[in-house]
Amino acid sequence: MRKIKYITGRGGDARSGLSLHLETLTDDYSVLAVDPVFLRQSFHEQVSAVRDFCTIEQSNIIANSFGAYLLLQSLIGQPSLTSRVLLLSPVLGRVTSEARMLISIPPGEKALKSAIAEGRIALPRYLEILTGEEDDICDASLARSTAEKLGAKIQVLEQEGHLITPSKVSAAVNEFLMSS
Repeated sequence: MRKIKYITGRGGDARSGLSLHLETLTDDYSVLAVDPVFLRQSFHEQVSAVRDFCTIEQSNIIANSFGAYLLLQSLIGQPSLTSRVLLLSPVLGRVTSEARMLISIPPGEKALKSAIAEGRIALPRYLEILTGEEDDICDASLARSTAEKLGAKIQVLEQEGHLITPSKVSAAVNEFLMSS
């Protein structure tokens, strides 16, 4: 039996999208929705909630976008995880997109960058990053650099943006779970 824990992206819903698919894959499924109610908490409270959700027990953790960012933040200075982790289009830090006239600076960005550089991230047993080459939120070059620093497997999908085609996400999730 596979234990699956899922952390949605910002504004995510526990009752739709990828969550519905993941729920069909196991009887041992739990989800943490980064929904408007969750987002009313302070950033510190959000990180603590994710840390509590991703206990030390062995499981498969899948985290999407800002949920992936919160997961990485929750791993700073913590003991290593026995879990396996798949990050989907993760927010990894500061991003500037001239094409979309977008600058994204997530809270705690400097702390995460420093923790990655100094090796203070509690690495899971296995870590994989999936993102799109054209993702304005998860810059592909930052994703590659971060994956290298963390020793993570990375897959960058051509002609995909931040919202990766559901069939490609499903295939990546199924492959991730089958390799456990």
